[in-house]
Amino acid sequence: MKQLKLQSLRKIFELMQMEEEQKIVDYIYKLINVVNHMKACSETISDQQIIENIMRTLSPRFDFMVVAIQELKDVKTLKIEELQSSLEAHELMVFERSSERSFNKLCKFKL
Repeated sequence: MKQLKLQSLRKIFELMQMEEEQKIVDYIYKLINVVNHMKACSETISDQQIIENIMRTLSPRFDFMVVAIQELKDVKTLKIEELQSSLEAHELMVFERSSERSFNKLCKFKL
């Protein structure tokens, strides 16, 4: 029974994909939750495997950020928290710029 559950969790872990409008914190929480269930079934999974999976399964809006992280940081020593922090900072910046553009369009429209 335990082995069957583990196989199912492995499949979920490998096939997870971030949804286009999903927030990074929600996606990573969901993925880490699966990892914790895998570990509860005696699976050994490294932070490196988790980081690689996160970077591989992010929505396309993070593509250039993933490339930048791979180029500028040592992914082998990168911590999950560092990756999440970088991705959240990017997400916040994009959201703020999007909000500014919407506000500016609204102001131009009212003039």
